[in-house]
Amino acid sequence: MPLLTAMNRYLRKILSVLSCAVLCAVFIVIMVFCAPTIQDLPQSDRTVQYDLTVRDEEGHWKAEKVTAVAGKDFTAVNVADLGKLNKITKVNYVPNEFVSTNLLSPDIQIVDLTKPFEFAEKGTLIFVILNLDPMSPDFYEQSERLDQYKIGSNWRFTMSLPKIFGASNVYLRSNLVTRNGDIEDYDFTMFNDNYDVKTDSYSPKTQSTSLDLSFYTRQIALANPIVAAQIITVHYQSTGSAYSGIMDCPLIGTESAIKSIKETSQNLLIIFAIVAAMVLAIFITLSVLERSKEFISAIVWIFGITVLLISRFLLSGATGVPLMWSALSLSMSFVILGGAQLAMGRSFGKFPAKYVFPALSLLGALFAFICPFIPFEAASAMRIVCTVIKAIGAAALLTFIGFAIFKKDDKHGILQTVSASVIAVAIIASLCMPQIFPAQFNPMFWLCVATTLTTFISVFIVFMNTKKSNVYLTANLHKEVERQVKDIKAVIAERDSLLQFVSHDMKKPLVTSASMIDTLIDREKDEEQQKALHIVKQNTERVVSNLSEIALYAKFNYIAEPSQVVDLSDICKDLGDFHHPDCNANGIVLKNLADKSIKAFVKKQGLESVISNLIINAIEHANCSTITLSLKTDKNNAVLCVADDGKGIDVSLDVFKPYVSENDNNTGGLGLYICKNIIESMNGELSYETGHNGTTFYIALLKA
Repeated sequence: MPLLTAMNRYLRKILSVLSCAVLCAVFIVIMVFCAPTIQDLPQSDRTVQYDLTVRDEEGHWKAEKVTAVAGKDFTAVNVADLGKLNKITKVNYVPNEFVSTNLLSPDIQIVDLTKPFEFAEKGTLIFVILNLDPMSPDFYEQSERLDQYKIGSNWRFTMSLPKIFGASNVYLRSNLVTRNGDIEDYDFTMFNDNYDVKTDSYSPKTQSTSLDLSFYTRQIALANPIVAAQIITVHYQSTGSAYSGIMDCPLIGTESAIKSIKETSQNLLIIFAIVAAMVLAIFITLSVLERSKEFISAIVWIFGITVLLISRFLLSGATGVPLMWSALSLSMSFVILGGAQLAMGRSFGKFPAKYVFPALSLLGALFAFICPFIPFEAASAMRIVCTVIKAIGAAALLTFIGFAIFKKDDKHGILQTVSASVIAVAIIASLCMPQIFPAQFNPMFWLCVATTLTTFISVFIVFMNTKKSNVYLTANLHKEVERQVKDIKAVIAERDSLLQFVSHDMKKPLVTSASMIDTLIDREKDEEQQKALHIVKQNTERVVSNLSEIALYAKFNYIAEPSQVVDLSDICKDLGDFHHPDCNANGIVLKNLADKSIKAFVKKQGLESVISNLIINAIEHANCSTITLSLKTDKNNAVLCVADDGKGIDVSLDVFKPYVSENDNNTGGLGLYICKNIIESMNGELSYETGHNGTTFYIALLKA
């Protein structure tokens, strides 16, 4: 039967992990090949002419006609190809120069934005959207297709520029649309007539920019293709690192489609970032409250997911530290991988794989973090290193998951293994998939969401099972404690009965013997025999006294007495009144200075017995003239003091030991020994100070 149960557990784990991996893989395939995507705009192949002002050999400015072929001399898209939502995948680029707005440059390079490219520290990006060709034989057919985008007498579209590192000025034709941060030594009057500002120092800021594009619809106004086109010019400056210029594709389409896709992406990022942050806070709180390290690995990968989503959200908006958020976004995948390795890891012999591979992932996170800050070539080499580390880490995680499935103990629950499997699939997919914008079209985003939810469910189940187990354990513990308390009470009752029996039955013959000794002393004429009989009588009386104390202790059972809150001043008043006649009879003044109300947790009868014993000892042995009762507080303790002005106690004696006496250890009793035990049974402490001016006993009790 146990073997069948183990096989069922293994089978459930295997089926869960395999089905999870297959579903994740199918999901990625569906998202990549079947889900709605943003279509790439085809590149125009039109030939255009435009005027270019250049200096001749003598340094004079002159205008000349330039003929340029789209797709060869520059890149452009046609308004006829625009739909509700598209993306532009290529850009015209001029490095180390700020080109005049609304113009093309003979120094243009065509850059494919879907591939890595090394942008210079500063330069110009130019996007060209050509209007319809008035000489095209299907002009009217194209015009009719665009009627759905016609507002008034123009075709209207919206273009969304992604983040541009790190400062940029964006122009639509010759009009400044927006400025992000500050470019060093930049004079706006050189590029437009309506903005008279000069910036002196570099200040980075990135954000997406939306542009309203309007195209003429009248065929007669489209004769000059450059004049009829919409030209977006971007001047940028960066740190010269790998993250310079532009790294994402602009979107273009209707205003509603652009706005919807951007808002949906941002909303999804911030919603699930908040969810991940809440899950992270719950895990941290549970770990602190339970003082448990069980959730550490889940905390690590949920932390990675939280920071990843937050950094993606902030990069989609405006930020003054784009490189930092980009670096965090790149490094968090390694943090997530390391957390999963830490959860599922194990050691192989003396090789501590459980810690080696998370440490390797941590190193990968460091390498990924510095990529945005270093030059392009170094960053390219670093990305290769990061890819290798990620591949090794993913293989290690898959190995750990395989061993966890067949492990005999159930340390790794099914849902925890499933969470790690989702992470493994996501990491493997990230090796061959680029980051996709927007979030709703990105399978990696949804895998992060799935990981967060499965992790929360798995840890919640573990926590609830632990709580359930603790409830059963507490209930059983209470029953066990009740049983043991019952047994202890029975033992104490039996002990008390035995003590009472022994003290009573032993005391009776000793009392009779003491009386007979008195008779023998009266009849005995020999002085030496009389001395011996007196010694026998004293020893007999001491034993009788000790038996009386034992009988009293057994009768009241001070140790088993339940504690209660009492006012110590009331106890001092009652005992002062009770012992006042005895003190007067012995010429001793009993002072009660405990007039301040102080409450404590005590065993009332036991405390009264101790105080009475201390007062009686002072009367009989201290040779004092005054006994004083007083109260004070010390931090969390209430201290009751019994002081006398007598001869003091020999400091070499331990008066709390049984049968200790100042005169002869063989004549001592059990009084102070029992008193100390009674006080300690109520979590108190009995101590004393002594000297030539008297002795003070301190009873420290827990203050209520």
